[in-house]
Amino acid sequence: MTTEPAKYQYAPDTWLLLLNPVSGGGRGLRQRTRIESAMAARHLSAHTAVSEYAGHTTELVARAIRAGCRRLLVGGGDGSLSEAVNGILAVAEVPSTDVTLALLPVGTGNDWARGHGIPHDIDRALDIVAAGRVQAHDAGYVDFPASGARRHFINVAGIGFDAIVVEHMPSRKLGWLAYLVGLLRSLGSLSPIPLRIAVDGRTEHADALVLFACIGRYCGGAMFVAPRARSDDGKLDLTLIRHMPRLSILRSLPRLFDGSIAAHPRVTMWQTGAARIDAPAGTPLEADGEFIGHAPAAFGVLPGALRVMLP
Repeated sequence: MTTEPAKYQYAPDTWLLLLNPVSGGGRGLRQRTRIESAMAARHLSAHTAVSEYAGHTTELVARAIRAGCRRLLVGGGDGSLSEAVNGILAVAEVPSTDVTLALLPVGTGNDWARGHGIPHDIDRALDIVAAGRVQAHDAGYVDFPASGARRHFINVAGIGFDAIVVEHMPSRKLGWLAYLVGLLRSLGSLSPIPLRIAVDGRTEHADALVLFACIGRYCGGAMFVAPRARSDDGKLDLTLIRHMPRLSILRSLPRLFDGSIAAHPRVTMWQTGAARIDAPAGTPLEADGEFIGHAPAAFGVLPGALRVMLP
């Protein structure tokens, strides 16, 4: 299904359209012809590549950049966008700021698009691309000291219950409802997670439910976990939700969606450039809605590392 992007001849204004056949239940792939026609109508020259497995978009992006591509249009959701970001930042010989990234939010997890006001309608989203308004955008990262590996993210990473929920989610076709189902399935195994959080020269210990490290404001299908986050301020917004009884969790769920979680007595928020998180072995982590590994981990931010098209 994939045409190898490294074999394309890229003019400076040529886009690589990346489609994920799984995102949005295959919505992007089903509408491939419509997307390509709509791009042509806006004089957006493009080649198309279709990913075939998890992590493939990262590989396709890295190879395309090395072949001269400097414009990427992702047709997918948060996971596809995250893979593209990791591909951009994997190419050390090309500055990441030389590459322009845009999104057609045809996936189910579209929290990054939600935070930036990018519409789901294909024509309206392509109008943003055609307008050509490029802005600087921070990238977050998670370092795993045990292996030396690094994973980048563009929206939100989480440690603890959030990552457990991701592992228990049913089909992503359900969007935010899938996250809610995963949460309810996970409540039975809920227990406090002792975290040691080192931030800005101080250390905090907490029995946590979850810790979010945020570039964006939304995750989990419209959960408003970082109301003060900005994608261009060079900072991570950390949201710590301490452990609470199951009934309290259920009662607090509406506050996760309306932003009032910031005033919850079991919640602490702060901003930083980097944080080291220690947790019991086996504590899971997720980034942009995908499981990425286990603690311990260090979170950080690369200020202005990306160039993205926004309204």
